[in-house]
Amino acid sequence: MRKIHRLDESTSKITKQQAIDITRKFLEQHHSVSSANAVLREGKWFVTMCVGMSKSDTRQVRIDANTGKILDYS
Repeated sequence: MRKIHRLDESTSKITKQQAIDITRKFLEQHHSVSSANAVLREGKWFVTMCVGMSKSDTRQVRIDANTGKILDYS
């Protein structure tokens, strides 16, 4: 069984708000964005943000919790 290492925000150089801000700036290049949620897991921020006019259309962006670099998005 794989062990999941959870980190709290105090071990991350990038705060939850910074991860949301990075995601917002990235997605606003091509979408109108609204609400966001961010979860820190295994050294990465997983930020989910609603895009467009529909609250059901979302994008998820993974951000390195130490560098703030966008790793990928879907």
